[in-house]
Amino acid sequence: MIVPNEILRAARAALGMKQSRLAELSGVGERTILRIERNERVAVRTLQRVQAALEVQGVQFTPSGDGKGPGLRIPLSLLSRDDLRF
Repeated sequence: MIVPNEILRAARAALGMKQSRLAELSGVGERTILRIERNERVAVRTLQRVQAALEVQGVQFTPSGDGKGPGLRIPLSLLSRDDLRF
């Protein structure tokens, strides 16, 4: 499943991760992360690298189904963080 740009951005935000850190973890440029989050086109392989980096951090991406769009789940341990915002 290729995760939409908006869901990748939401996952990064849910983790409280800076764009620079996601760029480092995924091996893509920080400008590329910015392009993804602006919903600009990037190569599918690039999206997969970013998705994989988020999955290593514990994010689970859920596919579309039952008339609903894709989503994400984060580790329960993050829900007790004081700085987590939704």
